[in-house]
Amino acid sequence: MKKISLSIVLTSMFIASIDRVHAYVSLNEKGIGQVLIYPYYTVNNNMNTLISLTNTSDKVKAVKIKFLEGKNNRDTLIFSIYIPPFDEWTGALVTQTSTIPNHVGEPSVKLITNDTTCTVPTGINGQEFLPYAYEGDFDDGFGTDLSRGTEGQIQVFEMGNVVGEYANWAIHSTQDCNKIQNNWAAEGAWIVDPTENIDAPNGSGGLFGSVHLIDVNGGIDVSYNADAIQGYSTEIQHELPGTSLPNLNSGNSKMSMILSPSLPLLVPWEFPFQAVSSLFIMKNIYAEYIVDNGIGANTEMVVSFPTKEFFTDSSKSPSQVPVAPFTSENGECEAAELLAYNRETSNSTNSIEFCLAVNTVEFISAASTNEPSTILGSKNTMKINTSFDKGWASFIFDQEVSTTDTSQTFGSTYTFKGLPIAGFTIQRFVNASLNGGILANYAGLVKHKGANEIIVLVP
Repeated sequence: MKKISLSIVLTSMFIASIDRVHAYVSLNEKGIGQVLIYPYYTVNNNMNTLISLTNTSDKVKAVKIKFLEGKNNRDTLIFSIYIPPFDEWTGALVTQTSTIPNHVGEPSVKLITNDTTCTVPTGINGQEFLPYAYEGDFDDGFGTDLSRGTEGQIQVFEMGNVVGEYANWAIHSTQDCNKIQNNWAAEGAWIVDPTENIDAPNGSGGLFGSVHLIDVNGGIDVSYNADAIQGYSTEIQHELPGTSLPNLNSGNSKMSMILSPSLPLLVPWEFPFQAVSSLFIMKNIYAEYIVDNGIGANTEMVVSFPTKEFFTDSSKSPSQVPVAPFTSENGECEAAELLAYNRETSNSTNSIEFCLAVNTVEFISAASTNEPSTILGSKNTMKINTSFDKGWASFIFDQEVSTTDTSQTFGSTYTFKGLPIAGFTIQRFVNASLNGGILANYAGLVKHKGANEIIVLVP
């Protein structure tokens, strides 16, 4: 076999495959998709998370919304919405002192929404996050306190298009949410047949979403757009509300399209979660940082692994764990190297480990502490002193995974370097020197910049 660069892979092979519309998963750089990944929410440090979900299509969409806590991607709140054409659903996550039995008084989260879009179950406004996916028989070793749900990620799945009379019940002008709810009641129409008056999606989705992270006390609002995946499924996945399906391994696409500098690359995988994960694999992620007490400057990074549980958690993985490119099982860590530069190209090196599903990295200029991070109040944080107070950093991941095209007698092998990563860098500046003693806060958020490395071996 010989190693070739992506630029000289036969173009005709890809063009023929790309013509099979939605036969593969891909990231839509314009932000519209069928599955949305919101890599971070938090209610720590007096922050609120405002969430929006918009349906740009002319179809009533059956959609599952899932909130996953940040240590091991365990579900903390799941519900379905039936969102009309051209409609937007909004909600907010705020801090809550738990009233859940056996967890009374623990720091937690509740969902606030005044939106009138039909949900199942109804009455989700004020719903607290729940511990049932990580306690008792589901204890995963990361603790059972509800505080682990105060930060994490959000995932949204299109399950199908609602048609006929049922669609009219979801449209605001003819809305009857009780009838939609009753479809899921005992012996209801969707209990008997969840595909009744549901058409299969075509893979394009038509959904987009965003998050605003609001520091209530500091007067700061930073926002990001959700990552949008297309081609996840062309089959109906209209599952019972409150259940964990659909998930990132239940789609019917086992091929991913990766955009290289010169050609689109179509890559086959054994499982759907691997195809989704390949869209996010990066060998390097880059960030600019500044830590300066004189201007009250702080920098943090969110490094989220949206599919980690399928690689490391034996209760979720369809295969024996760990699954490459992850090298460690549930509760263990993945190694990375941090190469930091100041603004004049001097550099330093740190070895670090990422141990959780949703991690934060705080750049510091003093000795490390076990306190939550300064901006986001994250408890899932690592504090890194780079020896420089400003510059840029490269996180280097040397893990790898390979897959071979078995549909051909002598199929090509594709090797991806790195891990599947989503997230962003956030910076905050505090000015306490304005006239009149006014305190001013400024902040900005930039989604990850990075680089992937894919090696193609052609027989």
